[in-house]
Amino acid sequence: MTRKLLIAIALAVAPLIAAGLASNAMATVELELTSGLSTTGVYVGAPCGTETCVVYSGTVGAWTINLTTGNSAGPGNPTMDLSSLNATSSGSAEPLHVELSDNGFSVGSPLFLLMSSGGLVSGSGTATYSAYFDAGNTDFAETTLIGTLGPFSGLYATSKTGAGTAGTPYSLTEDLVLTAGAAGAKWSTDSSIAPVPEPASLILLGSALVGLGWWGRPRKVA
Repeated sequence: MTRKLLIAIALAVAPLIAAGLASNAMATVELELTSGLSTTGVYVGAPCGTETCVVYSGTVGAWTINLTTGNSAGPGNPTMDLSSLNATSSGSAEPLHVELSDNGFSVGSPLFLLMSSGGLVSGSGTATYSAYFDAGNTDFAETTLIGTLGPFSGLYATSKTGAGTAGTPYSLTEDLVLTAGAAGAKWSTDSSIAPVPEPASLILLGSALVGLGWWGRPRKVA
């Protein structure tokens, strides 16, 4: 493999690496919690010190939330994470919807990876996590279902791949639904969505790394 070819491969892979690692100060993540007719309204990113992060603590209907945090790496990296620490309800409370959304994603993905973990600290109920994308690029638009994990009624940790999109720009929305039984419930959860790289991109990256390693190996002096 010639030095010129190695340089060409490295230059071709560089944008893929940059897209995967990029975060963007222009992305403004949004969070909304709803239970029955009660809602927090939309919280816009910045309370964490950056507009790619948003937090909420307080009450929604019969639910008291110790801390909910949402993060987005977009638009060059369609990755979002939604966590909720000790969401506690009284008995038979209306379901709690915790939604995190961001728009303007400029990099598509053939598949998305959904991951979710958590469990009941006390009481009974269910937790269900779903993720969506919207080709109209609208926050909180649950137009196309990527996938659903759950419902879970105890300790859980699982993942799955779901539908992707090649078209840009688009929005992503995570929707966590918590329910409570007659005795109430206390939940702690963490859910995320991330892109799954195309096989061709992984092969190209692997070839570039192998080639650069070969190029940089010590050579015998004749």
